[in-house]
Amino acid sequence: MFITRSFFAAIFMAILVSSRIVNAFESEMNEEQIAAAIGYGKKHKGMDVFKGTVIKNACFGKYPELDSGLIMSKYIELAIVSAMNAVKEKETTADDINEIQSADFFKVIVLVLEEGIQTPGGVQITLKQGLNNILPQKTEFGRKHKDGKQSVIGVFRYDKIDTYAKTEVIIKTRGREKTYKIDFSVIK
Repeated sequence: MFITRSFFAAIFMAILVSSRIVNAFESEMNEEQIAAAIGYGKKHKGMDVFKGTVIKNACFGKYPELDSGLIMSKYIELAIVSAMNAVKEKETTADDINEIQSADFFKVIVLVLEEGIQTPGGVQITLKQGLNNILPQKTEFGRKHKDGKQSVIGVFRYDKIDTYAKTEVIIKTRGREKTYKIDFSVIK
């Protein structure tokens, strides 16, 4: 009886771990994932891509509202690029795919009020895993929004994070600080 329970427990754990690995935030995409990301973007053209579950799982806060953001993995970036191309009736090119695939980093994009922010360094984006504070390799401005918001992009290396660790994104601007819990296992 003990052997049977142990056997079933081992099978259950193997299924749980393997399913988590398949769905985990990954630094490399295979051909099937590339096709799925492009197909997702074509299906959810333009800004509609942000209404779907795949992209919503990569958001924290009430993105695209103030002091919120998006974890831009390779899969998420390719889906968004494909969606923006689809709305223009353009195809996602091999160059688009290669540029995204060759990167050894992912982006954390946050929206802040542009008022008073002179440089991207005026916004601090930190990933916290346990006692580990992970700072971006670089921080840069993204696009300006019509409503006074500014995108700020933190560029993080895949090899600096543990995708299975409990993680928080901390956004600091001019005396304000917001913290969000994120779960890399639900981000494609």
